[in-house]
Amino acid sequence: MCEVHKRIDLLRAAETLQLDQQDDLTRQSFLARLEEHRWSGPELNEFEAGLALEIDLFLHGIGAYVPASFS
Repeated sequence: MCEVHKRIDLLRAAETLQLDQQDDLTRQSFLARLEEHRWSGPELNEFEAGLALEIDLFLHGIGAYVPASFS
C-alpha cells in the first residue's frame, strides 16, 4: 500500500505545476484510479509492474514542467 500512497502523493504534488490540459487530465485520471480503488493483496502485487509503471513514466514525462530551480 505504501507504493500506492507514494504515487498518490506525487500526483497530488504535480497539481502545483502548470501542466497543459491533457497532462492535467491524465494526472487527475491516475489519481482517481488510485484513490477510488479498493486494493486487494494480489492487485497490490501486480501494481508495480502495471499501473505504477504507467504512472512513473507519466511523472517522468512531466518533469519538463518542474522549474529549473527545483532540479
